[in-house]
Amino acid sequence: MRARVVACSLVLAFSACATAGGPHTGGGRDSNLITAAEIENSHETDAYDAVRNLRPNMLVTHGQTTFNNSDPGIIVFVNGSQFGTVESLHRIAASDVDEIRFYSAGEASMRHGTGYPDGVIEVKTK
Repeated sequence: MRARVVACSLVLAFSACATAGGPHTGGGRDSNLITAAEIENSHETDAYDAVRNLRPNMLVTHGQTTFNNSDPGIIVFVNGSQFGTVESLHRIAASDVDEIRFYSAGEASMRHGTGYPDGVIEVKTK
């Protein structure tokens, strides 16, 4: 009987872990990804407005991370090349965007090297 209880407990524990999500929010939407279809449905004119209205959490910085306030904040990459700060998203037409993805500091350092303590927004154009 005890072995059966332990076995059931293990099954429940594994199934709970399997259903725990990654960066997704309710409804199957990835909180770190904005697709072209979402942008088109939002009727925004530039990439900044699309991010601000569809995933405002992507624009949240963690505040000053250096003593001399040299932290550049979230950096934008377009098609793999550094493009500018978050404000540079205003220069990208929403209709030109295929997807916008946010990478945390750890993910950004793996993709683009160190120096992105607030993360990276990566834009892929059509």
